[in-house]
Amino acid sequence: MALIGCKADVEADLGVEKDAGANDSVSENLAGITEYEILTTEQVTLSKEELRSIKDHLIQASGIDTFRYSMDAIIKTNVAGIDVKVPISISGEFEPVDKAKSVVSINMGFVGTDTFSVASDGKLYFADSIDGKWTSSEDTGQIFSSPTVIISNILANSGSLEVVSKEQLAEVALLHLKVTSIESLFGNIDQEINADLWINQDNLRIYKFTLEGPVYMPDIKTYLPSQIDAREATISATYEFHGYEEKISVEVPEAENYLVNGKLPGTKVFEQVNLVIGFGESHPEYKSTPATSGWHYGQPDAPVPWGVYDEFIPDEVLIQNLVQGGVGLHYNCDGDCQDLIDVFTKFSEQYPKIVVSPYGGMSKKIAITAWSYIDEMDDIDVDRIEIFIKAHHNSERAPEHFKP
Repeated sequence: MALIGCKADVEADLGVEKDAGANDSVSENLAGITEYEILTTEQVTLSKEELRSIKDHLIQASGIDTFRYSMDAIIKTNVAGIDVKVPISISGEFEPVDKAKSVVSINMGFVGTDTFSVASDGKLYFADSIDGKWTSSEDTGQIFSSPTVIISNILANSGSLEVVSKEQLAEVALLHLKVTSIESLFGNIDQEINADLWINQDNLRIYKFTLEGPVYMPDIKTYLPSQIDAREATISATYEFHGYEEKISVEVPEAENYLVNGKLPGTKVFEQVNLVIGFGESHPEYKSTPATSGWHYGQPDAPVPWGVYDEFIPDEVLIQNLVQGGVGLHYNCDGDCQDLIDVFTKFSEQYPKIVVSPYGGMSKKIAITAWSYIDEMDDIDVDRIEIFIKAHHNSERAPEHFKP
């Protein structure tokens, strides 16, 4: 259901004389402006019936106009006992009835990413700016979804609107409304969720939207730098809308879906330091068995050539293969493992960056590893293994995936 880009047909008397032929003054006078000067602020009284009519209109009206939008947000979380702020900026555009495309930028100084996103027909598509490879998953209404989806979900699961004020901007009058009794945000139930809307008084188009509340980091981990390994967090975001009725076309990409329930396959393992050490040098304990990140050897001791091995390879060697975007296929068998080895060998022939080797001491019979990810199983599941390989093989998440 689209909210934004709808023409007002609410019959409620808002206490102002409505110009039926009014243009979208916001887009004409303030397009591209991210900060606006409020000339005057005045109190406005609207009845419960009028506010209910406005909310019903926003929920029920179809998005018939194109528009452009921007979003600036700060996610606050804690990583290993350290308070961290993750700044996110999104610049996007919308084509009726449900297609949106955007550029998502995250820049924390020590790490930054630019990602392309398209939302359409209940799907969310992402492509990294480095290799341009598209992935898709179900659109679960998280922060990278179309703003129409996010606002629809909030309004559909909230109480009444309350009027805060009327704000005069040059020739534009905005109604500032607060959304009350919001039940959840991004699927998270919390009592501390705040959302405000600024709508054009003449045509009820949304000009600005702000929200504050909880966000569960694993739900969006796929789209964040791998160093941000956290769970609970809070978000503060501001959306602004302009460029209504401009010519916009959104092309839905073709993507191979190798996400599982919207997340990368396997278990995310805390990412340890990517540091080359000398041969035989001691180091702290790894976070998984086999290891998926951390201290490792460099040339000439690592990496091993891609292929199939019948002897154990130390973690300090294997990790350099993962650093370069490789996938490890490891087995721990008491008896004959030839059937399993045959399956792994076929994968090594299909994908260039594969290392197959025995590995004793694993908790399961099979372990599949990539940089900071692992999947473990006792019974071979070819489809599950292949989707892991497709998702992680030569992935840009590996620090040196560009190396052969």
